Amino acid sequence: MFKMRGYLLGVLVLLKHCICDDVVNFDGDIKDFVVGKSKLFVLTDRHLHQMRLDLSEEKRKDITNPAHQNTVNILVPFDDNDTLITCGTFRDGYCEVLNLSDITKSIYYESGISVGPTQNEKSVAFITGTGNSRYLLVGKKDDDGKSLYPVISLWNTLQSQAGGIFSNIDDGSTSFIQSTARDVEFVDGFQRVSPSELYLFLNAKTDTERKVHVLWMDSSKRKKADIFKSLQAVTIQCCSDKARPVLVASTVIPSVSAVIWAGVFSAQDQQDPENTALALFDISTVKGKVKGFCTSGEKCDFESGSKLQPLSVVFKYSSMSSVAAVRSGSWIVLFIGTSDGQLIKLVLDEKFTTGCPTGPTVLYKSIVERALFPRMHFDPLDFKHIYVALEKELRRVSVNNCAKYSSLKDCRAALDPLCGWCVNTKRCSTQDECSNTSWVSIPKDSLQTQLLSFQMTEKSSRKITLHLALSLESTGSPAFSCSFTTGSGNLCDGSDLTADFPKCSCRFPDELLSTKGLKVSARVTVEDQKITETLTLRNCSSITDNSPNASYTQCVQCISSGCQWFSSSQSCDWTPGPGQELLKQDACKDLFSDMDYREPEIFSLEPKKVFFHGRNNVLLRGKNLESVTKIHFQGNMDCISKESPVFDRSNDTLRFHIPPSGTKGTVKVCVVTPDERCHGNIIITYSSQPSCTGIQPTVSWSSGGRKIHVQGSNMDTVESVIVRPSNKELQTQYSRSSGDVWFYSPRYDGSGHLSLSLKVENFTVDCGYLSYLPDPKFTVFTTLQVANDLLVNIQKKADALNLSKSEVNVMGYQGDRQYQCVLEMFEYNAICKIKGESGAVTAVDSITITIGNYVLGMGNTKDLFCLSPQNTPGQG
Repeated sequence: MFKMRGYLLGVLVLLKHCICDDVVNFDGDIKDFVVGKSKLFVLTDRHLHQMRLDLSEEKRKDITNPAHQNTVNILVPFDDNDTLITCGTFRDGYCEVLNLSDITKSIYYESGISVGPTQNEKSVAFITGTGNSRYLLVGKKDDDGKSLYPVISLWNTLQSQAGGIFSNIDDGSTSFIQSTARDVEFVDGFQRVSPSELYLFLNAKTDTERKVHVLWMDSSKRKKADIFKSLQAVTIQCCSDKARPVLVASTVIPSVSAVIWAGVFSAQDQQDPENTALALFDISTVKGKVKGFCTSGEKCDFESGSKLQPLSVVFKYSSMSSVAAVRSGSWIVLFIGTSDGQLIKLVLDEKFTTGCPTGPTVLYKSIVERALFPRMHFDPLDFKHIYVALEKELRRVSVNNCAKYSSLKDCRAALDPLCGWCVNTKRCSTQDECSNTSWVSIPKDSLQTQLLSFQMTEKSSRKITLHLALSLESTGSPAFSCSFTTGSGNLCDGSDLTADFPKCSCRFPDELLSTKGLKVSARVTVEDQKITETLTLRNCSSITDNSPNASYTQCVQCISSGCQWFSSSQSCDWTPGPGQELLKQDACKDLFSDMDYREPEIFSLEPKKVFFHGRNNVLLRGKNLESVTKIHFQGNMDCISKESPVFDRSNDTLRFHIPPSGTKGTVKVCVVTPDERCHGNIIITYSSQPSCTGIQPTVSWSSGGRKIHVQGSNMDTVESVIVRPSNKELQTQYSRSSGDVWFYSPRYDGSGHLSLSLKVENFTVDCGYLSYLPDPKFTVFTTLQVANDLLVNIQKKADALNLSKSEVNVMGYQGDRQYQCVLEMFEYNAICKIKGESGAVTAVDSITITIGNYVLGMGNTKDLFCLSPQNTPGQG
């Protein structure tokens, strides 16, 4: 009873602290969605939806017409004017201005204008300009067959502007940015308010290469022609390890001075585990020209300026599809969508480095493979939620998981700059939820430091000072104290003990440091939160080791004791003083001496693709594997690698379990030897759960043994098929050519059907039903001599099994001789031929017909005799 109450309490706590995502499904695929003031606007195949920020629908507008299913290709909120601008391809094109608060109310409609793309091409549209000179900027591919054609235009947004609303004329002429490139794809664009300037990002393809360009214009100019004449452009390159010439998605990172921009670049190689890279650039100063883009009336064959290189490449993954960013003080928080259905959160410090040990975290993970929409939007009121789209589905996902952490220590360990410990409410929360009190959070350097660190310095008075620091900062002055105790009582007290958040120190006589070390329990209290850690203190100058691998063990003891390791002299000593950066313990690994063993090699690993819950009992083949102690898994989203022990080994094989992963994607696998070195490098892929779309054929005969193919996605992660009601588990085989799995139907003497489930580790996926009919019935056979060959005609009763020739095997017998009868036709009756290759075949006494597990014998006396079902390996 008490155990059950505890279990239920744990479930309630888990539900209380989970991130509960809001989700809504639409009647068609989502084509676009935007955020305007306090509303969402979602465009699907047939409707334009107006929604509250909590995803409840307010209004719906039908956008279909007999000629085009989806006419809308431009969807731009004009917040300052309280309107929503839509443009489409109905007839010769149209634009309409809708009421931002009620999209069913049309304010203005004009047809016969082509503003958006005429085909299903990517385009960029947003409001630009200042004051009364506000324009709708549209970047699109619009190849009209000419050598130069417009790709960027500015359209009036108000009737009061010269030429009226939706005019692109300026002082009697049309101005635009033109291009000679035949393949232009606009990816993103935005306007910066102060100073007023606009940026556009696009892919351009020539006959020989692909390039990514950023275009800059001064949007403070009043006239359209003057805005276009300010055009500057530069080519963006990524990355140093390999060329990734295609821009997939991008976002601007909020900043006071510099314009930091993040782009997702693709190498266009779906098999590459690092196909896409997320890189940061400073685009504050874009100066120069790029070939193929110029103002109307100018020549476009001129190029100047240097190519823009990234400030930092912060993340690599197989299939990033979208990115968005927020800033919290000096921190940058990136949200990354992937083509395999994940929303990933990545925290960067002011040096653009990511944090460990947590690293990237997954906020949402789709069970099936569905790409996140290229654009994501934040809740415009508080930025605490982000909206992501997947096919017909729109989700509202919380950007933080602060409530999950129940203590200051756990809250800090999350390494999330959006979360901190609220002293007043005694919970982990965002800063705006913690007003008028101390909010304790991670400092700027905390991505690289542990929560609690300590050092020891030596004074001439034979006193040792222990310096302890918490990697925390606070908006107030929380109550703070420290204590240090040993088995015999307090290590220090009185004037020898000082505490000033977030640091404290303790002075004690050096005679307390024995050869074996002094065990000290350090307790730090911040308000009501207590953090305790056991420290082992040693005399720094006397730490020596004469054992094998002495330098390594001496280095580890030195650093773990709060001392400093000097690699030049291979010795340990006291630290110069508090604040001195110590050598990290990981560096001690370089001191391992070579051990006496033959270096292992990896040849293969099966399977190489698994469901993200892991896989048991996998087989690795190689050589010199006897010395392997464990298997090492390192993902590009993992700061701390996972390890798995080996439970069965030989010189050329290892068996172990692949651990579960919190994310989809690829990880590198290597084998670890006793000196902690990792050997070999092979890739495994964590994928979504398999989905079953059907089986073929859908019927079997009762004796079983029919080859049944299962179609769907991620079939290579399926381990077996379970049939019910018997719960029998059937072996499956994966076909690389077709991408499906197959199994042999089991014997089933009942009537009706069996239900099928695909097994993946401890999970099952429903896969429909397999129907059963009686075994096929054959009545008689006759023979006919044709030259040296013998034709055998077998009469068959009609059934609904739809047998194919490949499923039927016929053998003929004459005395002690056996002949293969090759099927030539199999419909209402079966006709097969016994070839007389070494002489004429004139007759057979009997035949056997084998169909899966069913074997039927027929004599020439027209008697039937049923043989025992054939049990071939793997067949039922």
